[in-house]
Amino acid sequence: MRGKILDQYKYVKTAGTAFDRTGFDTGIIIAIGGTSSTAIKVQTCATSGGTYVDYATIVAAADAGSSTNVGVAIDLSGAEKYIKVTGATTASVVLGDGRINPNT
Repeated sequence: MRGKILDQYKYVKTAGTAFDRTGFDTGIIIAIGGTSSTAIKVQTCATSGGTYVDYATIVAAADAGSSTNVGVAIDLSGAEKYIKVTGATTASVVLGDGRINPNT
């Protein structure tokens, strides 16, 4: 069990780059910018260099564009070990472990 509250969170700056989410079941994703008609998604895979599949759509293709700015909280407990955000110009993720009591 993690003893410090700061150990319960991890910041990742990502845009199409995969990262290991091991130990973290929740995430807050901030996506800025994108391309018209390209959905902003979270994708997942068991290995860092494997074939990624869609896990969640953050912004539908019909609503995406260069002025897209969105922040969402997402349950990652069903995702594989690696995740990445695609379709955004810039994306940041704050991973958290919702199962840990923050008072410990």
